[in-house]
Amino acid sequence: MVRWSQYVDVEAHAASLDWFEAADRIIGDQPSVRHLVSCMGELDRVTAAALSDAIGDIELRGLRWVGYGETPSDAPSTRLFGEDYFAADLGPDDVQPHRRVPEFAWDAAGRLAWGGRLYPDSLIVAAELPLFRRLTNDPRIDTVSVRPDRDILPRSAGD
Repeated sequence: MVRWSQYVDVEAHAASLDWFEAADRIIGDQPSVRHLVSCMGELDRVTAAALSDAIGDIELRGLRWVGYGETPSDAPSTRLFGEDYFAADLGPDDVQPHRRVPEFAWDAAGRLAWGGRLYPDSLIVAAELPLFRRLTNDPRIDTVSVRPDRDILPRSAGD
């Protein structure tokens, strides 16, 4: 596992930066990144532990892309951003090493939500302040704060 921060000053870039963009920008100076591959949504041991610790006992609902082949046969699909997803609960067993995180997850109380691209290498997270601080202060994960002066924000920003 390699953290982006080993190669990129994550705070110096837009929060929407993905690994492929970052690698393209630094490949001239650091050719070794050519051989790195994105995690494509699969959690490594360290990230899984950090995310599991942060989530704790919060019950989450998630949307998973139907293309991964994990879709239950009776699951209705939801179309979002031109792709089909199925809804599923997110339990402790889902936040484990080598498992894919759902592209979208949220809790009913609005304490935590995240969203990502297909095969995500990072997630955009919204969280209540104590949980947000726990995530941003956790040395096991790289975090970048979204800044309205630099980042393109969705219409729902500030909700």
